[in-house]
Amino acid sequence: MYKAVIVDDERWIVEGIKAGVRWETCGFQVVGEAENGQEGLELIEKLQPDFVLTDIKMPLVNGLELIKRGKEISPHTIFAVLSGHAEFAYAQKALNYGTFGYCLKPFEIEEIESMLAKLSLSLKHRSGPEPEQDAQELYEILCSGNEQLLAEKLKAAGMPASAVMPVTPIVVQGYVHVLHRDIHHIRFRMNKRRVGFLLYSHLVDSFLSSLDLSGGAVEYSIGIGPSSASSAGLEASLEAASVAAYGSFSTGKGGVYRPIATLETTRDELLSELAGALAQKDRMRFVFVMESCRPLFHRSALTIKDAYMIYNTVMYLFTRGGVKANARFLEGYDQLYYDYGHSDAMIDYLVKHTLNHLSDELSSRLAGVTHNRIKEILTYIHHHFNQEISIQSLSDKFYLSPTYLSQLFKKEVGENFVEYLSRQRIQYACKLLAETDMTISQIGEKCGFNDYFYFTRIFKRLNGMTPTQYRESR
Repeated sequence: MYKAVIVDDERWIVEGIKAGVRWETCGFQVVGEAENGQEGLELIEKLQPDFVLTDIKMPLVNGLELIKRGKEISPHTIFAVLSGHAEFAYAQKALNYGTFGYCLKPFEIEEIESMLAKLSLSLKHRSGPEPEQDAQELYEILCSGNEQLLAEKLKAAGMPASAVMPVTPIVVQGYVHVLHRDIHHIRFRMNKRRVGFLLYSHLVDSFLSSLDLSGGAVEYSIGIGPSSASSAGLEASLEAASVAAYGSFSTGKGGVYRPIATLETTRDELLSELAGALAQKDRMRFVFVMESCRPLFHRSALTIKDAYMIYNTVMYLFTRGGVKANARFLEGYDQLYYDYGHSDAMIDYLVKHTLNHLSDELSSRLAGVTHNRIKEILTYIHHHFNQEISIQSLSDKFYLSPTYLSQLFKKEVGENFVEYLSRQRIQYACKLLAETDMTISQIGEKCGFNDYFYFTRIFKRLNGMTPTQYRESR
């Protein structure tokens, strides 16, 4: 949409033009109005409009002076005049100042709309940069933090930020093939697959609907930053839009995302839990914490920024613990996004990458098993024994009949499924009793026992003492 300003000291005329003319159909939006020439000049300087429709006879500054001084303030602005028959000579003089045209009062709505249609064509084909032209220099200035130079560049590009006309940054993850040219904006490429835009906040919805995102198999993800009333806030707003554009990494779905404030306490608690699990080589605790991250990512409570910190923190703690094999660090969000694509894939990788080094028990157990499907089942139990597991659920998951699975399990493992699962849970309970201050009830629940008395009975059967006696003996 092209920006338009109306200047006339007769209020009823301004309201009639605003209400009667189909501005948006003609490709325009009225962004300001003034009742005298002085206010009109202030609006032109502030809004840098594409078009000004002005009366001739006005207090303080008349229409001719407005056009003359307005062109000095905003060279790209096009002017047209409204005049009565008595001021026709003035209207002709205005044409000599380079105005686009004039409408005589009393005017017809169709007359103004016809002028706007011609003006729209003229604006589209006039020389100079197209609205969507890449503005890499402006982008570099924006990232540099030079607020004064950025303000100058925005003004030169016809998009100064103000409280009246705040600017919104948008980042598109993926390539935008076609972009309609009737909405004023600034475009710049952030990298091979990310494009950034700046536009006035009131045009965001129209702009999004104008994007051609028919990219075939490409999954688009669009981030919208907070509105900024000054150049000083645009850098932080663009960074917020950039992180939001990775929304598909968290949720697994393309779409339009706005910044969501992540609770630092939540992230810090997760990192602390992961550090504790790795320090104690606690496989079950590590898996539990990683699995608890999934729903947080899925509902956007954690972002790619949090994923980046989690990934590199785990790798750092992992290598610090003495394990050197296959540990690598990520250099930025892009690498994380293109290596894994989705938070679930990153979590799966971290779980798989670290588990063999947190415990050798599984490896030794699998060494004595010959049936591949039972190996898969043992691995699954090893990773999920604190969850609800039964012969029936395993038979459904691994496509074996419950009877055959029970017989095969006993043959390969040497004990039945219930005994094996109980022993896995009690082993972990022993670890928690010795290394934590959790209550007996909390430990039972964490190990997969929902019944306190059943937990203590199984514990005593396998260890010859109650959980309390075991903790005291330690």
